[in-house]
Amino acid sequence: MEGARKIPTLQVRLPEQLKVWLKHKSVDNRRSLNSEVVTRLEESRAMELSQLQRDSVKRQ
Repeated sequence: MEGARKIPTLQVRLPEQLKVWLKHKSVDNRRSLNSEVVTRLEESRAMELSQLQRDSVKRQ
């Protein structure tokens, strides 16, 4: 695929129970396992950034 966006890959070792849970969640949410992991990481990052912004406002 010429011109296709290149996305870096990452191999992660997961405990079996966590992988099974993520797989079930991906099916529930009609996503691939990869999409489920990416979505959850993006949501976690957004929550963390939001918390940092709230903490910053409190200090002012």
